[in-house]
Amino acid sequence: MNKKPLLLLLALTIYMIGYWIPEDRHVPVEGAQPYDWSANAAYAYKIGGSNALKGINIFANNGTPVEATTSGLVLYSDKDSQGESSVWVLGAKWRLHHYANLEKVSVKPASWVKTGEKIGTIGTPTQSKTPVANLYYSIRSLPPLVTEWKAGQPLGLEQVFYVNPHEFLTAYQNDSLESGVDKAQGQH
Repeated sequence: MNKKPLLLLLALTIYMIGYWIPEDRHVPVEGAQPYDWSANAAYAYKIGGSNALKGINIFANNGTPVEATTSGLVLYSDKDSQGESSVWVLGAKWRLHHYANLEKVSVKPASWVKTGEKIGTIGTPTQSKTPVANLYYSIRSLPPLVTEWKAGQPLGLEQVFYVNPHEFLTAYQNDSLESGVDKAQGQH
């Protein structure tokens, strides 16, 4: 019996399961609102034109809790050689959620986090010229999002592997507001 078709079917099934898992959304910094980050910062180039910023900085006080934006598997949780702590979580739709500039980390690799669960606290970046406490948050898609490619965007083809975190988080907030309005209208 040829096992290659079965292995291919198994791989395809595992891949599709990643898309069937519901993707909850939650703002990663406790109490943060869209005015706590710059909507235009995602996909902006840093000085010099290289090293594009692929996420957003959410500003808050040192020690403010950082919560998981969506449920997922913690793949990485460590402090790098410069002293920066970060966490990578693999969520639904095969998206990697990156949380950096953490003062303390509350999760371990290979553990499961639920939406809204505390994963650490905000710290101050060690590499910044003007150290201000913030969370750097980005979302990377493992499969390319071909429909998101726009010729005029700064990252070129690399942009199909990133999800704009501002749009991701504000779509969640807009959905929450709309469902709250619908519930309030249904009570009257």
